[in-house]
Amino acid sequence: MNAATVHRRFRQLIGDRFDYLGEVWVLIEVLADSDCVVLRRCVDCAPGSVQQNAYGIPNRRVEDTLTLQISDSSGEGYSQDVLVLLEGRQGLSGAG
Repeated sequence: MNAATVHRRFRQLIGDRFDYLGEVWVLIEVLADSDCVVLRRCVDCAPGSVQQNAYGIPNRRVEDTLTLQISDSSGEGYSQDVLVLLEGRQGLSGAG
């Protein structure tokens, strides 16, 4: 699998929604250096979490993010997590 081609194809999916493990996520970034995609929990679908400061006091809302490895351990195919993610593709976040 050519990593540059795979990363380029995943970049085309930025902004798409995915049903992943029972929740809706939006692909927001492709990290080519670490061979990962970054997902953000859909803010229209669920309330954001409250982030605590260094003293443990909640002070602002943040969005949950998740990072998934693109390639499997052999580098020959997709990771199981990415395969599950792609099965739940819903399309562009603006559609709906």
